[in-house]
Amino acid sequence: MTSITGLEGRVALITGASGSLGSAAVRVFTDARATICSCDLVGDVEIRVDVTDPEQAAAAVGRAVRDHGKIDILLNVVGTWAPQPPVGEIDDATVDTLMAVNFTSVLNMSRAALPHMTGNGWGRIVNVGAKQALKNTAGNSAYGAAKAAVIALTESIAEESGDQGVTCNAVVPSVMDTPANRDGMPDSDFSSWVKPEHVAEAMAFLCTEAGGNINGATIPVWNRA
Repeated sequence: MTSITGLEGRVALITGASGSLGSAAVRVFTDARATICSCDLVGDVEIRVDVTDPEQAAAAVGRAVRDHGKIDILLNVVGTWAPQPPVGEIDDATVDTLMAVNFTSVLNMSRAALPHMTGNGWGRIVNVGAKQALKNTAGNSAYGAAKAAVIALTESIAEESGDQGVTCNAVVPSVMDTPANRDGMPDSDFSSWVKPEHVAEAMAFLCTEAGGNINGATIPVWNRA
């Protein structure tokens, strides 16, 4: 059970809720006594939505407000990665998918949720970056660019909404210990990877009253990987 407290009465909308980090966030925020509104394209979630589509994203936010009365917290967890060839060889479909899922989804959900948060005078948005957003590597051009855009968007929201009671921050995990990552990198040292629950707990702290003192930050959640 998480040690995070102070989220009683808060409504948390979590995208990518059926994935490894999203499901960890659901558990952590449930333990912290927040009311959960889970969103994803698959899995056992409250709202089925393609968050890369602005109309679907706006509709999901509207339904969450109707069902729960408000949105206090938005966790933009949904994301994806795919192998990327060198920049001179990368195809449009790969670029479009990585930008849409990793960046456009965050933009769509944030701009739909922000009017509700600023109207209530309180809100927390937490996005998910990646190490490649800060120092990119070969074979990650579109992914790194998308995650760098998430960091830039985070900083803009923080500057625009901080005086209205809304904070926006980004957590930046290193390699997370998930089944997919273990399957994809079977020879790695799994003990050096970050557990999704630890990333989710960092996200939860940012959503507390104490976490309200942090705004526009890019917070590494790294182990040795």
